[in-house]
Amino acid sequence: MVKFRLSKKENHMIQDASPRMQALYSWLQPLLVGEGVSDYQLTPASENASFRRYFRITTPSGTRIIMDAPPAQEDCRPFVKVAGLMRDAGVRAPQILAADLQQGFLLLTDLGRHTYLDVLTEDNFDALFRPCADALVKWQLASKPDVLPPYDAQLLKRELSLFPDWYIAKH
Repeated sequence: MVKFRLSKKENHMIQDASPRMQALYSWLQPLLVGEGVSDYQLTPASENASFRRYFRITTPSGTRIIMDAPPAQEDCRPFVKVAGLMRDAGVRAPQILAADLQQGFLLLTDLGRHTYLDVLTEDNFDALFRPCADALVKWQLASKPDVLPPYDAQLLKRELSLFPDWYIAKH
């Protein structure tokens, strides 16, 4: 039996989201047992402007990220495809370590706890943003027609329609 510890915030979430969290644990436990992990901590990793949730799993060997994307609202396949395309282009992206696309669960490498907004200052702006510009150029040079759907006016309108619900209503 795998033991786990939870933060107070996470413990509250487990009680409130029982069926989904139980499905996540049922998927995760055999993966951890297969790795010889018997103790871990699961905490919220970040919030996202969608139905996806992210958890950071901490084990004695390090951290990883679990994506929970309920299949009725989210499809993990585009995420998996784009992450692969980005890595192929030489752009840093999470590696998919395990997946259950039917249930909407992904186990990913952890790219770190800090966002650019957390650490960005006037003093480090150039040093942090130069690699970002380089990554955008790599990504653009690797782009090929008809690999990803076009970002057209219809998609832009759909994305902008999310703004009131996912940003204004929350903040």
